[in-house]
Amino acid sequence: MMQRLNPWTVVCAVGLLMGCGGAPEDAQTQTPEGQDDGLVSQTIVRQLPDGTLSQETTFITREEQQAQIAARDAFVQRRAEGVTQQDLDDLVVDGGCAGSSLWLFDQTSRQGNQLCLYKQVGAYQGWLNLGTILRRFDGTRFLTWAGAVRSLYSGAHPGGLQYCTATLCYSSPYQSFNAYELHNTIIGSGAQLNWAYLYDP
Repeated sequence: MMQRLNPWTVVCAVGLLMGCGGAPEDAQTQTPEGQDDGLVSQTIVRQLPDGTLSQETTFITREEQQAQIAARDAFVQRRAEGVTQQDLDDLVVDGGCAGSSLWLFDQTSRQGNQLCLYKQVGAYQGWLNLGTILRRFDGTRFLTWAGAVRSLYSGAHPGGLQYCTATLCYSSPYQSFNAYELHNTIIGSGAQLNWAYLYDP
């Protein structure tokens, strides 16, 4: 079932939780869990031309997620073999996560809940505060994607993950990636990485 969440709803929910003084998620000690029924969430975030965010969340089986990953692996392999861009474009027919600029996972080796990011078409770069995107509900509180990324698989855009405060972004910790690059493990610094950005190569 597909849900569309208003970005202001997400921001308000996170703000209320933070304002209530709840302890921050300890991402270094907590191992992310999948849904009890064996499904993982797949959240798609797009930046719209007016700067607002569109967010959709659906639940898929691990097998469906593996099939999508295998399809991207095949896409990357064909690209490396010199297949023309037109033929590659024809491979991306899924309007969901398949054509997105970046896949983030809350478990190592491309497992667990998944966040798919699209950079705004025509914009040179795009930034996203991962603390504004809901990842899951653990039974007592809503957890966001801030500090939760444990692996990634990039798409057409290079970029990076970094730690930012309200006024400053730092060069460490930092995780950069090129287009179509795979990182199966982001552990230590992943607990602090709370912003993602993408740019045109």
